[in-house]
Amino acid sequence: MPLTQHHTRYFTIEQRETLQRMLEARAAVLRDEVSEDVKADLNAEAEAASLAVDVVELRAVEAALARVHEPDFGVCVDCSAEIPFARLQANPSATRCRACQTLAEKS
Repeated sequence: MPLTQHHTRYFTIEQRETLQRMLEARAAVLRDEVSEDVKADLNAEAEAASLAVDVVELRAVEAALARVHEPDFGVCVDCSAEIPFARLQANPSATRCRACQTLAEKS
């Protein structure tokens, strides 16, 4: 995605590295959970649902890790506005700003 005039600043290297560490830690936890879920009895509906949720989140985290040092990391995929660092600290794999995420959840 090309950067637009909405993207006014870049995250510092330290901020990107902080987010990368957060993403790596979350990915490790999710990989463990997925591994445990696979070993568990997936005939139980709750276990299968838990596995599906973990796999979806793990994919999002791994995608964020792949782009954390790219120029468009932290840019909303819908409106191209910058996603605030505070939002990314709360959810480092976020791809939308708060307003666009709210709209996406309502649809």
